[in-house]
Amino acid sequence: MLKMLKTLIITATSLFLATVAIYWFNLDTKLVALLQPFMTKHYDSMERDKRL
Repeated sequence: MLKMLKTLIITATSLFLATVAIYWFNLDTKLVALLQPFMTKHYDSMERDKRL
């Protein structure tokens, strides 16, 4: 039981530190900025039912 609790605490702490690092360094926005050209190319090549 103690080993399971220790594993749970280490896992929760690791996940918390990972989310803090993602927030602190703004990594989610940087990832989206890297993916934007590929997403734009994909959505621009899609056929439209209606013109905007």
